[in-house]
Amino acid sequence: MKRFIFLLTIGILFQVLMSCQPIYKAQKQMGKYNYSGAVVTLKKAAEKEKTHNAALPLLADCYRLQHDIINAKAAYAQAVTIPGAKPETYFYYAQTLQSTGNYEKAREMYLKYAQMNPSDSRGSLFAAHCDSVLGPWKMIKPVYDVTLTNNVNTTESDFGPAFYDGKLVFASDFTSVAGEGKKYGWTGRGYLNLIKSEPVTAGDFWGEMEKTSEFENKFNQPYHDGPATFSAEGNTIYFTRSFFGKAKRKGIYKTNLLKIYYSTKTDGTWGEIMPFFLNSKDFSVGHPSLSADGQTLYFVSDMPGGQGGTDIWMCKREGEKWGPPGNLGKTVNTSENEMFPSMHGDGVLFFASNGHPGYGALDIFRTKTESGLWTIPENLHPPINSSFDDFAIAFAPGDKNGFFSSNRPEGVGSDDIYAFRDAEPMPVLPAYITGLVRDKTTMQPLAGATVFLYNPSSGNVRVLKTGADGIYKAEVNKPTDFLVKAMMPDYIADCSPFAIAEVKPGTTTSAPRDLLLDKLTVNKTFSMQNIYYDFDKSNIREDAKPELDKLVLFMNENQVNVELGSHTDCRGSAAYNDKLSQKRADAAVIYIVSKGIEKSRVTAKGYGEQQLTNKCADGVACSSAEHQANRRTEFKITGLTVSVSVPDQFDPAKYAEGQEFNDKLLPLDFFGKCK
Repeated sequence: MKRFIFLLTIGILFQVLMSCQPIYKAQKQMGKYNYSGAVVTLKKAAEKEKTHNAALPLLADCYRLQHDIINAKAAYAQAVTIPGAKPETYFYYAQTLQSTGNYEKAREMYLKYAQMNPSDSRGSLFAAHCDSVLGPWKMIKPVYDVTLTNNVNTTESDFGPAFYDGKLVFASDFTSVAGEGKKYGWTGRGYLNLIKSEPVTAGDFWGEMEKTSEFENKFNQPYHDGPATFSAEGNTIYFTRSFFGKAKRKGIYKTNLLKIYYSTKTDGTWGEIMPFFLNSKDFSVGHPSLSADGQTLYFVSDMPGGQGGTDIWMCKREGEKWGPPGNLGKTVNTSENEMFPSMHGDGVLFFASNGHPGYGALDIFRTKTESGLWTIPENLHPPINSSFDDFAIAFAPGDKNGFFSSNRPEGVGSDDIYAFRDAEPMPVLPAYITGLVRDKTTMQPLAGATVFLYNPSSGNVRVLKTGADGIYKAEVNKPTDFLVKAMMPDYIADCSPFAIAEVKPGTTTSAPRDLLLDKLTVNKTFSMQNIYYDFDKSNIREDAKPELDKLVLFMNENQVNVELGSHTDCRGSAAYNDKLSQKRADAAVIYIVSKGIEKSRVTAKGYGEQQLTNKCADGVACSSAEHQANRRTEFKITGLTVSVSVPDQFDPAKYAEGQEFNDKLLPLDFFGKCK
């Protein structure tokens, strides 16, 4: 019997191990980025009852990472029905729904994810992106003509257009598919090479294109090569090449990291291929784009110091070398992925992102610098953008037409190159909100005030600055509630709710009231509402703490010292009341200091019954409410000093106009006075 039980146990364990083997094998393949091989394994495992639940989410992930959105959506639709489906399964399902144009269902799944994982703001943020598409963006009319480029696209992946010597140069993995090289495990297709074509009619990139051919053999090595960028005169090329040496980090395989290489042409011959100085075994650099003057190189990297995912960086030419890399910052880069930068000749930077408000997957945006700062990226909208991946735009000489890449279903392959023309400025009719910031005493407009526009539902905070007229202005795209706060050095901040019930394109909604900033002056006294005390008591009541918290916020925002003055009613002896009021003031100071304010900045003063607010002196009959009105606390500014350090989060000088960020970067009480 014992031998029978032993053999039975071994048999059961063997069956369990055998049932888990396909999952383990697929995970190992995925760890090596061999998603095409993992798909084959997981499809078989998903058909079996024992491994269906484990295989299906992994299969969906593989399709997603291969950018096979249609199959990914079908797999995720089943995966979310599995008992105990993980929150990220709902998030990725929402992404595939959004990427296929089902915005209402995508919004539902994003909000489901936000409910399951409230610590991740992406759920509510991407739901808001869906609202934009379903709402105000429907009013935007197409301003571009778009067509699938003929004689260029293949059944595989063709993308990353650039212009060189009257020709179109791009990356394609088609040539290797026909048995001319190794297969790339990630996609199951060949490796990328640089390909060229030219217009049948010279200079007419909207018209008929010639058949394609290899660009230059020396730039096409056994792994990925492309896309590329060229200097204006055509004598220098920078291009992306996949890493194929031994990786420094564990788990990084030889086609996972990207590097940038360059070469210079002399007397019609391309010289030695040289590595870009930032190439690393620890992170990728790729997707290079040269400015028209050749003095700035934009590129994409996941190097440390970015905003998350892949970011756009830049280097400026310093003599014969490139200067240190600089991140384009939070206005351009998000916690998701920004890639494929392309600098237009007039100083406008185009790039692709799946983090900014868009139609789904990658969208193409444009931004430019104003007063040294990047403007808020502008979505190019359809027909340039779609719910699928749209990326890598490039303008032909003359700046009136060009090409971009997309994997939208109407193409012939995975990624295809589309031509566009009539790239005129888009006639946008935005809606705005506007308000005025004034000096509370003189009522004169305040120029240069920093205004924080906060949307509590999305958690988004936008930074504005007032002009010489004291006016702030911001674009809005849907009805919502805002909190708006104005700050300025040597002034007391002001904050107000701001509700937008309806958004009409081309209209401006004015704030319900002006924001009034009170000038900081020594000996100025402020009454604190609801700082009352029980009769004959000095302890801080619960209803007094919110008002004291406002004083804490005030002292965090301003370089001041204050005196807390406590007052009693007339009942009891004057000496006793002096002592009692001092205890009350001391108690308030202790509370303030407990919230992080330096003790040297706040003093306590008991005034007893010396400064009554009404008639209720000794011998005068008064109600309990009238007596309680005298049991109060006030604060007075006793000094203005630059020696006091204001936390960075409360310093308006630390915020740039146009900056956008999540409210989690601000202290919890930053908008406390608004509520």
